[in-house]
Amino acid sequence: MTWLRRSLRGLSPIEARIDLQMLQDSWRTAPGGLIGQFIGLVLMGWMIRDWPVPHWRWMVPATGLLIVWAIVVLMARHFRRFGIPASGYERWRMALLWWHGAQGTSWGLMAVALLGEASSDWKLTFVAAIIVYCYTIMLVTVHDWAVSFMGAAPLLVLAAGRLLVDQAPSSNYLAVVMIISLTTCMIVSLNISRRLREGALLRHENADLVLQLRDEINKVTQAKARAETADRQKSEFFASASHDLRQPLHVMMLLSSALKPHVEASEGATLLSKIHTALGSLSTMFEKMFDVARIDAQRIDYKAQALPLAALWSRLDNEFSVLCENKGLRWRIDPTEDWVHADPHVLERILRNLLNNAVRYTEQGEVHLRARARGPSIVCQVWDTGVGVQRQHRHRIFEDYFQASNQGRRSSEGLGLGLAVVRRLSMLGPTPVTLLSRPGRGSCFAVRVPRLIPAGSEGLVTRHAEPPVRQTTATARPTEAEKRERHGGVIVLIDDEPDVLDGTSLVLRQQGWQVAAASTPDGAMDAVIHLQEKGLMPEGDMPVALISDHRLGLSINGLDAIKQLRYEFGDELPAFLLTGEATPGLATDAQAMRVQLLHKPIQADRLLRLLQEVTTDAA
Repeated sequence: MTWLRRSLRGLSPIEARIDLQMLQDSWRTAPGGLIGQFIGLVLMGWMIRDWPVPHWRWMVPATGLLIVWAIVVLMARHFRRFGIPASGYERWRMALLWWHGAQGTSWGLMAVALLGEASSDWKLTFVAAIIVYCYTIMLVTVHDWAVSFMGAAPLLVLAAGRLLVDQAPSSNYLAVVMIISLTTCMIVSLNISRRLREGALLRHENADLVLQLRDEINKVTQAKARAETADRQKSEFFASASHDLRQPLHVMMLLSSALKPHVEASEGATLLSKIHTALGSLSTMFEKMFDVARIDAQRIDYKAQALPLAALWSRLDNEFSVLCENKGLRWRIDPTEDWVHADPHVLERILRNLLNNAVRYTEQGEVHLRARARGPSIVCQVWDTGVGVQRQHRHRIFEDYFQASNQGRRSSEGLGLGLAVVRRLSMLGPTPVTLLSRPGRGSCFAVRVPRLIPAGSEGLVTRHAEPPVRQTTATARPTEAEKRERHGGVIVLIDDEPDVLDGTSLVLRQQGWQVAAASTPDGAMDAVIHLQEKGLMPEGDMPVALISDHRLGLSINGLDAIKQLRYEFGDELPAFLLTGEATPGLATDAQAMRVQLLHKPIQADRLLRLLQEVTTDAA
């Protein structure tokens, strides 16, 4: 149990300083999550008030939770006043472990009391909520695996034990899904915790080295290089860890989508929808964090080329016209036939982040996208009629984590990294970003890019036309039988992670696809032959699409696997490449092979929509 009761005795000064800093960070940030847990407890009590469960069975652990939280609040106040000295490390460390252990046990006892009386739909909802809660605990306390374990393990053991006691196939299945998902997350969390500690140790060692070399003028250059190396290694770590962090989140999003057909009660469906929304928000936050890490680690190259803005305008129009319509805003886009010399991926990311920012902070009025020729440049402008930016905040609006209108740090407002990513992307090439704003009237963000006049052109052609009017027709939602009748083709699926393979296969089969799933290309070939032998795939037919993970843990990668299977099934086989990493040049290689690159985690609905599009086009 030494990993639970670690002390500073026997550690080097640097290790002791790291452990003390991590403990202080835990007591500084973790108590803030009690408000959300308290709200969740109140809502749950309201929802189960009429359940045929003796009130004492769930009120006793609920009272225990309130007592634990009250003690934690008092200790947090003491911490803010006096801090944690080195001599008090063991006492505060044990208090932190006791807090999360008691909290997890109390939630577990409540789960035991409620799962015994819950219907099948409610059991699904509770299991999904338990998994999301444990994943959140592990992600928030990823720097200290012992705290993650103490917070999640009691709840997992008690809830899974109660489900297994029922001796019902559905309950056993839910228990196994919960155990496998959280065990996988615990293993990943342990590995990340170790790597975080190693990275922190390296940074502190380099910091001490810089202090020692301060008085040695002849070694100032060396000390600076070491400090820069440490910072680069930090960015490299976060960029490399993106796959490990995305993988469990990707599995969780697939599983939550797979639960939808099994949740029929309105209350359960609503809760599952909220869980799915929360996972989507978490995915967006991670995406912004990894964008920053990839840029800082110099994993994004700026490759300028001749770019027609009309194609980019069309993609942005399709996406943001829907977002504005859903929020009740007017969407206006001025058609353009201008050409620029820029990196298409970088410019699109900049404009997409600016448009997302405009939609978020505009409650009424419009969002407007246009391009204007200014001498040798084209200025792409994003206008909005939102809250605007105060003058005193304009010099900080592009800083990391700064949000002028979110001083309370509400998680629903994001992390404040959207404009920070824009700043980093704009520095990759000659694409400066400027801001004009009037508080209460709106803002205009402008991106200046080099202008390009195609050979043979005698001037620029600008059209002023009203954007096309879209018409939508309400249609009935297809039943599962209709979906199966509509699809029925075979999807080849390759992934070396069993959880991802099972989760993706489950989602695809629910929509009527036949799935040939394996961890290798040869295994996928055998799976296709097996489907033919079972009569699920007519002999002579070919798969309709191929989905492969990029990192397969073999001597080949995803693109090699796609090339091998296209040799068997035809070069025109539509293919998707899933990745949770930021491999330089991967997007270019995928485009050259006519493979669509998708980044994890991906919404199941989006994957299904893309499959429907490519199979419809192929037909």
